[in-house]
Amino acid sequence: MLFKKVLVPYDESDHAKSALHVAFGMVGDDPDAEVHVVTAVSVGALPDPLFAAGSPGDPFSVTSQIDYDNLLGALLQRTRDDMGGVIEGARDGAACKVITNAIVSASAVEGIADYVTNNDIDLVVMGRRGLGRLSGMIGSVSFGVLRSVDVPVMTVK
Repeated sequence: MLFKKVLVPYDESDHAKSALHVAFGMVGDDPDAEVHVVTAVSVGALPDPLFAAGSPGDPFSVTSQIDYDNLLGALLQRTRDDMGGVIEGARDGAACKVITNAIVSASAVEGIADYVTNNDIDLVVMGRRGLGRLSGMIGSVSFGVLRSVDVPVMTVK
């Protein structure tokens, strides 16, 4: 089976960086293949627009829906920009297309599962454990994605 659209959920962990290298190694020579590198931002990590009005000059002060949308857009763009250098370092000369995105969802698992469905992803290559505090054989997000998607999932150490 040849994979044409590979998703790498990225959370800045060493395991996620390893997943990038593996994904590029799997499809790198195919110029028609796509590697989607996505960071899932939890809605809980964002200020609530109804209660976030703060003091003047506070960078997280939100006084309107427009301010909230601008804050969200800036956060997502900064996340995409931060991934750029890491992705270029992991490409190893890969000829495939790279698509970066940051998505907002109720949870990382839900965001990744929705992205897989909405973008016709063939394979998910993800770090076995991320930056979360839970330790064990496999991370809670990896485990949740394994159970939530209908495509192969490869976990990388």
